[in-house]
Amino acid sequence: MTDALLIGALVVLNLYVSWRYAKTPAESDFGIFATWGMTGAAYGRDFVDCKTPLVHAWLALLAKVKRDFLTVRLLHFFTTGLPSVAYYVITKDFAGALAFLVLVHSGWLLTFHGNVGDIPAGLILLALISGNAWIVVGLLVLATLYEPKLIIATGLMVLVKYQTLLVPALVYSGMVVSALMLLRYEKREVFDWLVESSFTIPKRIQKSRKGLYPFMPGFTSTAFLYILPWLALAISARPDPLYWIPPIAFLAFQFSGKVVRQNHFIPLIAWIAAAGMKPEFVYALAATDFISSGLYLGDIWVRFYPGIASIVKDAKRVGEWMKNKPGSLWVNTMWAQIYAYSGKKPEHGMMEVVEVNTVADERRQLVNKKIITNPPIWIVTNGDASVEFDYKMYEMAARSPHFLVYKRRAQ
Repeated sequence: MTDALLIGALVVLNLYVSWRYAKTPAESDFGIFATWGMTGAAYGRDFVDCKTPLVHAWLALLAKVKRDFLTVRLLHFFTTGLPSVAYYVITKDFAGALAFLVLVHSGWLLTFHGNVGDIPAGLILLALISGNAWIVVGLLVLATLYEPKLIIATGLMVLVKYQTLLVPALVYSGMVVSALMLLRYEKREVFDWLVESSFTIPKRIQKSRKGLYPFMPGFTSTAFLYILPWLALAISARPDPLYWIPPIAFLAFQFSGKVVRQNHFIPLIAWIAAAGMKPEFVYALAATDFISSGLYLGDIWVRFYPGIASIVKDAKRVGEWMKNKPGSLWVNTMWAQIYAYSGKKPEHGMMEVVEVNTVADERRQLVNKKIITNPPIWIVTNGDASVEFDYKMYEMAARSPHFLVYKRRAQ
């Protein structure tokens, strides 16, 4: 009876926060990740990103249930919290399960924002408690394919227990390499898209960031202020250097990328949750999270990310206004969620994704040519427009607080 009540409590709490986040407008990152599922645009062919195809394929899979943003977001957030239930069923550690659930949904870590750490966090949590070597390595491989920055941490996890994990690791690695080689020879264009998004673009972005950000900016300070109490108490509960070397290595690797935001800490929560913290500490920190978050009532964006709250809501309105209107669309601004909300595919092979649009040089050259020979019917723009247009060909169709919508004049 007690088990059923505790499992029910985890499920209800998970559903509650997932529902609150599902009703929160999506920002550009989540919009980019959902473009495949919400518009049918092909990853690589119709747009490029700096994330692996698994990130996009996951939301595309959820869109198969229903091509509706509310449904996709609800299913995504609810799924990211489900490992807490599995963790409790396996370990009977309710405090650890609660720690994971609170952290994976924490607004202070911007988990309502598009990120690539929440799914891997759940996979790593399950790997930490699994007693089957093949399952452990399989989960770590999936986590790494979803978020390649975890490769050092997951590699160290295998190395620490190489006696039992080495053979599965070699087998799975061989399978991944074989699949990539087969893809290279059978579908070279798809392979090139994969390399572009997973390696070329991220490398160029990292290089372009040098000198752009000050030491310990506000978003990094906020992240540390929130996560350090959890991390300190977790380390004190399990003072095992071999356990903590992988997550600390991951954190160090994150700092090599020059920008560390709140959501970049999300994978750490797997190790924190499984460390065996004292229940009273978990309950105190969980209560602090919920109280400081206003019980996740009210305006999520205004509370946790006020700087873009207004424009995110406006982008949703514009995208929904564009829905079912015939004709091609070019979102001439970084707010790419407008594509997903409108259901319209990106044109000419790319979106104006922040940072990506400044380093995708080959695609930019093609876009600049194609956009002249085949101009879009609709243009949505604002002050950060990236592509120059001959607006004499267009007339104003709509205006919102942050965006202008143009429609091409009839020829």
